Amino acid sequence: MEQVQYHIRCKKGEVNKAVLLPGNTERADYIGAKFFQDSEKIVENREFHIYNGSYENKPMAVCSTGIGCMSAAVAIEELTNIGCKYFIRVGTCGSLSPEINPGNIIIATGAVRGDGASKEYIPIEYPAVADYHTVTALRNRAKKESTDYDLGIIRTHDAFYMESPFAFGNYKKRVAIWAEAGVLAIENEASALYVIGSLRKVQVGAILVAAGNLITGKKGTKDELQKSIDKAITIAAGALVDLQKGEGKKI
Repeated sequence: MEQVQYHIRCKKGEVNKAVLLPGNTERADYIGAKFFQDSEKIVENREFHIYNGSYENKPMAVCSTGIGCMSAAVAIEELTNIGCKYFIRVGTCGSLSPEINPGNIIIATGAVRGDGASKEYIPIEYPAVADYHTVTALRNRAKKESTDYDLGIIRTHDAFYMESPFAFGNYKKRVAIWAEAGVLAIENEASALYVIGSLRKVQVGAILVAAGNLITGKKGTKDELQKSIDKAITIAAGALVDLQKGEGKKI
């Protein structure tokens, strides 16, 4: 009998191998209901809501990862254990560039490792980089959708209340070093996903929507952000379709 994974409560063959990874459980439910054909909830346990379905006639899954790198690491480890191969994080972030406004889309090529989980895997000198083919697939789909995007490095960190508008003290002073270095945005999961993806030899990427700008203070409305999130989901799901079509060859 195949081993059931401790946290996601699934075993080999029960989850489709191409997986969207939102943080929010509600977003996983939303993707399963709105974007998938033949959607079926596989499990709901802790922060992990998992659905199987199809998109453009290709099998696909969605699994929420919860908040932060520890739970995201659990999700990708256990999904990889049961045979999943392609992963794209779909989430939101805080922009660090005055030119990236709320609602703008970012495709993250790499992440500053400000989290604690990835450091448990391998020393900090090891880079957190996206899979090249996944980045290419995301860019191709963004072009197909006539969607503008920013491409570059983001920062992942663990302490939301240190580097956000909700933080105590002068959060802008804390994030200034990253903004000056050209880091595009801050979020909470990508670095661990990228490091584990590289170590476990699975393909990982991330597409993010700027929910607000940490430098200018601009915020997006709920409706504006939802339109951008829908576009990011469409691009990510399309990229997973293309990655599966391109198995065994370069895209």
